[in-house]
Amino acid sequence: MRIFNIEVDRAAFGAGAALTFFIVTQTMLTAATKTDDGLPYKTTSAILLQEIIKLSFASAFWFNFDYTKINNGLPNLTVKNFLMYSVPGLTYAFQNSIVYSAIAILGPPTFQVFSNFKIVTTAILHRMILKRSLTIIQWLAVVLLFTAMVISKLTVFSNSGQSGAWAGREELIFGAGLLVVNSTLSAFSGVFNEWLIKKIDPDAPLQFKNMQLYFFGVVLNFLGNMFQGGQGTSDDGFFTGFTPLVWIIIINNAALGISVAFIMKYANNVVKCFTGAIAVYIASCLSSIFFNETIDVAFMCGVVVLTVALYLYMGNHNNLIKAQWEQQVRAPPAIDMDRMERARSH
Repeated sequence: MRIFNIEVDRAAFGAGAALTFFIVTQTMLTAATKTDDGLPYKTTSAILLQEIIKLSFASAFWFNFDYTKINNGLPNLTVKNFLMYSVPGLTYAFQNSIVYSAIAILGPPTFQVFSNFKIVTTAILHRMILKRSLTIIQWLAVVLLFTAMVISKLTVFSNSGQSGAWAGREELIFGAGLLVVNSTLSAFSGVFNEWLIKKIDPDAPLQFKNMQLYFFGVVLNFLGNMFQGGQGTSDDGFFTGFTPLVWIIIINNAALGISVAFIMKYANNVVKCFTGAIAVYIASCLSSIFFNETIDVAFMCGVVVLTVALYLYMGNHNNLIKAQWEQQVRAPPAIDMDRMERARSH
């Protein structure tokens, strides 16, 4: 299918559109439930429940539609492959612990601006692990995407300076180091998950792979729920603060996680970064309407840069460049006829 004269894979577009919708919905619903003291429900319970929903969906889908297939995933299942699905979850858990330290040292505004470095690390790890080459124009688009996200948060960053600096020089260096580690772990978790889906038994059903991934998500979050309290609540019950709206958020977040798997299957992590950026801008525009959030010049400049980056990354010119590369690789070396004639004369 073609959109604005750009050839787009139908499945990848559908997965991207779904992910954008669920991210925007997640942002708006979470903002609607937030109070001055934070979120009024036990977040560890909510996360555990959404992992259980994801595991239940993947299991039900696989059993009803894929179980009777010749390659239903079971013949090639090994303990090694199964345990590899724990890596994204463990990486994500470790990354979360770093996030809290980085925010405490740098402050939320600085963290928000420079945490977008994960866009660059995602592209680099995507190239290293999955061996997927990007054209020079696509690399430029990745840099522009990072720039767009930084520009959009410059006002928040500059306003934070009015109340004093969060960190001194040594703390700033240490905090920046944490951000680099956090961005790398975030990118690695996503790219490794994509590698599992595309490279490990690639013919196995997607939901069979999701079952293994979500199983470890349930286990890790169950342990987290046992040893950690939820944000803004006391530990007086698993369903503390739950309302019908909270249940909608949980179901939406589960759908968001499932749509990420389809992005990994039919597109890639770099496209996921672009999708997430688009969702951020859409959510910001909606927040200005429903929550009176301010849209300033920096935000509009970020939108322009994002639009340019999106076209540069998705445009058909990249297919032409890759085709030229392939021709150059396949073409036989040129024969210098003049040199051959001179060699014969001697």
